[in-house]
Amino acid sequence: MGHYVKLILLWLTTISIIFILLLGVSGVWSDKEFNPEWKQHQRAVIQEKIAKAEESYEFWSNPEWGDPEKAKELENKIRGLKNKKLEIKQILLKGEGLWSNQENGPRFDRCMTCHIDEERIKEDHPENLPLPYDIYGCMVCHDGNGMALEKEPAHEHMLADREAMREARERSADALIKMWQRIAKLNPEKEIKLREVSFYGPTGEYQIYVGNIKCIKCHKKTHPEHVNLWSESKFKTTERIQKEPDFQKGDENYRKKCYKCHTTGYKEDKGTFEELGVGCEACHGPGEVYSELMEGEKTIEEARKLTRISFDYNIFSNCHITKRHEMRKEYFEW
Repeated sequence: MGHYVKLILLWLTTISIIFILLLGVSGVWSDKEFNPEWKQHQRAVIQEKIAKAEESYEFWSNPEWGDPEKAKELENKIRGLKNKKLEIKQILLKGEGLWSNQENGPRFDRCMTCHIDEERIKEDHPENLPLPYDIYGCMVCHDGNGMALEKEPAHEHMLADREAMREARERSADALIKMWQRIAKLNPEKEIKLREVSFYGPTGEYQIYVGNIKCIKCHKKTHPEHVNLWSESKFKTTERIQKEPDFQKGDENYRKKCYKCHTTGYKEDKGTFEELGVGCEACHGPGEVYSELMEGEKTIEEARKLTRISFDYNIFSNCHITKRHEMRKEYFEW
């Protein structure tokens, strides 16, 4: 009899242990399923924003020195935050192909699920970014895994700030080229060559034009004949056209057409340029990253990788065509 009792007790103990283990596993699964990491993070951020808004409301609602309109605005903000729905937020990206052709399938960036403080995001990103995050997402500049909803996989290989981006991409041409390739893939409507996206710097902002003086400092030793020829001709092309009668008689819009080809770093949308004359960077593109790499003893070969991309002989066809000067007919008798 005692033997059977022991077996029953052993059986009950085993069943109890299995039940407890299953309960624990299901509890962990349930918590992860119904209270995932992203929800916990959203709650924490919302609670923090509510606390700050309530503190401000307490000040502005004071009958002695407060502002009723400001207090009402904060009251509405607090109500909105308390009723805010926890949800996955994502930016739909264009991808390598057109969705209308069912190419590449949907791609998305879910970073905004956790980074829900849009006010802070706007503070950390300058206005008029050439790669706005609400269109291109975050991965295009920050790397990481924007499709993940947990911090560890999402932040793997992530470049958190501009300093980290510069550290990674100003030492490695491959890292910068990888970013350029990513930008090109996110613009499937037209064929974009790496030459076009090479104007973006390591932080996703446009590269800085360093100017002829910096270029000549090194290249006068390696290519003296070329530098001397251009210094006496192309570098001074703006000075020459400014003396032409049509330039002097023409209005500002007319002159902008001249600047497009006779200056360096011309921005058509703003009508501004970086440097007078057709300088080195007019054909080779802005030299911010290239010059940084050339100044490092161990990164010269990295700089050479960029030259294979940033220079395109087709660039000449943008200016060296007869039609460019057709606008001058009204000022001359032919």
